[in-house]
Amino acid sequence: MEFTVGDMEIRTEGTDGDDRAIEFLVAPRGGAGGEGAGWAEEAHFAIHREHDQGWEAARLTIDPLSGSVPIAAVEWAMEFAREYL
Repeated sequence: MEFTVGDMEIRTEGTDGDDRAIEFLVAPRGGAGGEGAGWAEEAHFAIHREHDQGWEAARLTIDPLSGSVPIAAVEWAMEFAREYL
C-alpha cells in the first residue's frame, strides 16, 4: 500500500506473516530528490514487536544502507501498525 503523508510517500513493503513486524519504504514526495523535501534518499525501516506485546513496546530497525528516516514517518508508521495489524 502507498500513502502520501505531508512531503513523504510511505509504502508498506510487507509483514512477517505473523502480524508482529511491518517494513516500510519512505521517500520524498515525487521520488528521491523531490522538490521541497528535507532529504534526498529513500529509507527502509521496520517496526516489530514480540509475541504477546502491544505496539507500545515495539522496536524500530533502520536499514544501515538507508538514508535518514524522518521522525514523522516513524510516528505515522506506528499509528498504521496500531490500527491495521
